[in-house]
Amino acid sequence: WLALSALSLAERKAGRGAGRSVRYWCIAAALLAALRFEAALVALGQGRSSPRLLLSAASFLPALLAGGLSLFEPESDSASALAPTRHAADDDEQRCGSPARAVGASPARARRAAPPLPSVPEAGEPAAPPRQSGEERASIASLLTFSWVGSLLAAGRRRPLEAEDVPALSQEDSAAHNAGLLHAAWEGEVARRGGLDASFFGAAHGAFGRYFWASAGYKLVNDVFIFVNPALINVIVGYINGDASQAGLSRGGAFGCAAAMFLAAEVQSLALGQYFFRGFRLGLRVRAAIGQVVYDKALRMTAEQRACFGVGPIVSYMQIDAAKIADAVPYLHGIWSCLLQLGIATSMLYSVLGPAAFAGLGIMVAMLPLNVWVGKKQAVFTKRIMRARDGRVSLISEVLQGVRMLKLFAWEPPTLAEVRAKRAVELSALTRGALFGTVSTFLWGAAPIFVTVATFALFAAVSPDPLTAPKAFTSLTLFTLMRFPLNSLPNQITRVIDLSVSFRRLTKFLSAEELAPLPLDAPLEQPPSLRPPPAAAAALRLSAAPPPVRAAPSSPLEEAHTALLGGGGGGGTDTGSGSGSSSSGSGGSGRPAPG
Repeated sequence: WLALSALSLAERKAGRGAGRSVRYWCIAAALLAALRFEAALVALGQGRSSPRLLLSAASFLPALLAGGLSLFEPESDSASALAPTRHAADDDEQRCGSPARAVGASPARARRAAPPLPSVPEAGEPAAPPRQSGEERASIASLLTFSWVGSLLAAGRRRPLEAEDVPALSQEDSAAHNAGLLHAAWEGEVARRGGLDASFFGAAHGAFGRYFWASAGYKLVNDVFIFVNPALINVIVGYINGDASQAGLSRGGAFGCAAAMFLAAEVQSLALGQYFFRGFRLGLRVRAAIGQVVYDKALRMTAEQRACFGVGPIVSYMQIDAAKIADAVPYLHGIWSCLLQLGIATSMLYSVLGPAAFAGLGIMVAMLPLNVWVGKKQAVFTKRIMRARDGRVSLISEVLQGVRMLKLFAWEPPTLAEVRAKRAVELSALTRGALFGTVSTFLWGAAPIFVTVATFALFAAVSPDPLTAPKAFTSLTLFTLMRFPLNSLPNQITRVIDLSVSFRRLTKFLSAEELAPLPLDAPLEQPPSLRPPPAAAAALRLSAAPPPVRAAPSSPLEEAHTALLGGGGGGGTDTGSGSGSSSSGSGGSGRPAPG
């Protein structure tokens, strides 16, 4: 409790997550109390009674109640839940669409109060702030079950949703925030490894790696709880079959095993849902960041590099490669997950069937080189498809940009023929890739059947024990669980190879030469090769000097004469300062007066 008090004071000082440690502490205390309660019941059943055991058993219900309530306690605000609310006028409260609270009011009571309907601001009034997402205020149970989306789904069931119904996007999910993370990670990668050795994979891992590996915990929980049901099936079938190994299991214990199967399936479902939710959310973040970073890079590239890449490949980087990486992000943990599931399943099969379980493992190891070869061939077909797709997209972009010229010169038939030719090349590459994918899918789908047949055949040949019902049912359950990793592992290998192609393409594009940055307030200076020599510069300054100020004409005749001669330039006559007479510019006898 002293540690809990320290955590609570630290949260209050930081101004974030008020009461979060209290909730986590109560949940952990409930779990520990459950374990102690079971031990206390066993000790009391054996006749050992003591005040400590009685206190441990009696404290289970309060701890369980506190932990259950902590699961459903909503999340508090960042700073408003800790600081007292200041007085505000009624019109300001109605304008902001939030109920007025007194100074020192309870945050829980303010959260339970129903907010009024948002009012339309009048002219000159500030608009109401965007509605906060329910995820930011959801409790732990609501986050696990996604019940925080229920109000939005209920509103959409009653009527069509409008823009005001959708909550504001969080800062972590915005495109600008994720693009900034990826850009900063790429700059750090370039500074650390150099422009030529920089890797886009390293930059993406530096920007999103922490969130990516944090979701691996949910996948690990799912993989562990998958194998709870086969172990419980072995116990239940052995109890029904009357095996001597399960003679000590009572009827209540058998029902407890059935309830444990249900709870294990629930935990597995919750963990898998959280894993895919975080994976697809990360995929959307990566897709938005890649599109923004590629677009910014295209604006900063030199004209030569932009012409070298072309519009079509740049659009392909923003759309196709970004979408391919985003779609693959939720499944990247499948590589180690498949290996872990295969390892656990093989060890459990060995405990049930003995050495015959290694027959299936041998088939899997023998098929691994075939899977690697299939993955490499799939990468070759992927490169061909991407090359053909880039050519088609580039041609269509040029056609759309010059469609007016095509119409004016009636070039539609040859242009359409060229587009169809590019499309035919792309369809040919897609067809070959699909045919090869069909053959590889057949091989991968037949692998679990080969494993099952080989394992049972070897067990019947070498084992002196009969194949009983618990062994058969447990083995079939494990073989069913092995089907997914056996089929998924080659796909994961192929997906990683395809992603390596996209990462190399993006690395090459982002490593292209850029224009030198020029601040907007910097003075423009000409290069030394364009600067004029000193004599020419002096002549330019003299020519740019203003003309001398002349005396104003004193008569209409002089005004006309001055207008005809352009203000007394060239061979014209100048006006005398004091005589008031004029001399002809054509004759050389007149002496010009000082002007």
